[in-house]
Amino acid sequence: MITRRSLVLSASTAALLSACTAGEDIRADGSRPLLTLMEAQPELSDFRRALGRAGLDTLLAGDGPFTVFAPTNAAFAAAPQAMREGNADALRNLIAMSRLSLASIQARQGRIRMASGIEIRTVGGTPQQPRIQAAREGGVPSGASGSITRPNLLARNGMIHVIDAVLVPTA
Repeated sequence: MITRRSLVLSASTAALLSACTAGEDIRADGSRPLLTLMEAQPELSDFRRALGRAGLDTLLAGDGPFTVFAPTNAAFAAAPQAMREGNADALRNLIAMSRLSLASIQARQGRIRMASGIEIRTVGGTPQQPRIQAAREGGVPSGASGSITRPNLLARNGMIHVIDAVLVPTA
């Protein structure tokens, strides 16, 4: 016999179960791959779509390790058109072929070799929120600089650092 109490309990249990699966909290604890972690960050959606158009989502779905300097949607809106449209060569400026935390970057004297061959270098800021800028191989930093606003988002196959500017060397 269905009582009022059993009906309320069944409805409560169903609501609880649907809330657990529908709004799953994705944590940057190293248990999820890079792309899943990026998809859970709404402010990275434009960059994530450009990676897909460039076919770099296939690369980033691999074992890695990778470090991705992921610009926010606001920063990505100011990126060069080729990058916004998904030019793979341009987007490789934001991907390193190793897992680098802020501490690792500091241990490398603030220099990171990117998949495109450029370097990203620390040019100021604070240890917790460094300012970075791009440089051509053997060159000096040039172009826009930006800050790592959300560092060390750990993924199973790499690390994401959210940045507030797109890094493209000009010299």
